[in-house]
Amino acid sequence: MSHNRDWFTTYEPVYDGLILMGNDAQCKVFGEGTIKIKTHDEIVRTLIGVRYVPELKRNLISLNTLESHGRRYSAEGGVLKVSKGALVLLKAIRCDSLYVLQGSTITSFAVVASPNKDNTKLWHMRLEHMSEKGILILKKKGHLGNQCTGKVDLCEHCIFGK
Repeated sequence: MSHNRDWFTTYEPVYDGLILMGNDAQCKVFGEGTIKIKTHDEIVRTLIGVRYVPELKRNLISLNTLESHGRRYSAEGGVLKVSKGALVLLKAIRCDSLYVLQGSTITSFAVVASPNKDNTKLWHMRLEHMSEKGILILKKKGHLGNQCTGKVDLCEHCIFGK
């Protein structure tokens, strides 16, 4: 849930939604959409199904919703991690009684093509850290374009995941 309408990259109005808060107050939901965030590892991730609730004082991410979408979470030593398999997607640090997400909101998003640049690492990350062998197979089939060499450089996420 977010109180900032400017952060939504997609948005659809909602005409009959209410959220019950912890103090039993009800807040009206005005819309729903997606928000892009740059996470602790500098990767832009998209949160889907985000509700626009102007009455909120803070943005909230539901761990229950993330879990229902196949994500796991764990907290230890004041650090909360949300992961998919071995890959840590989100990281938050405990501040008093709340966990504060390590990252920032992306309010405008542009994709810039750079010619003659090897984009193998980009495909490796987009395809959930696919192996070099898998990337070479997709390259041979022509699915990854001409700027993909198929050679995956050292990936810190893959090393930590193993």
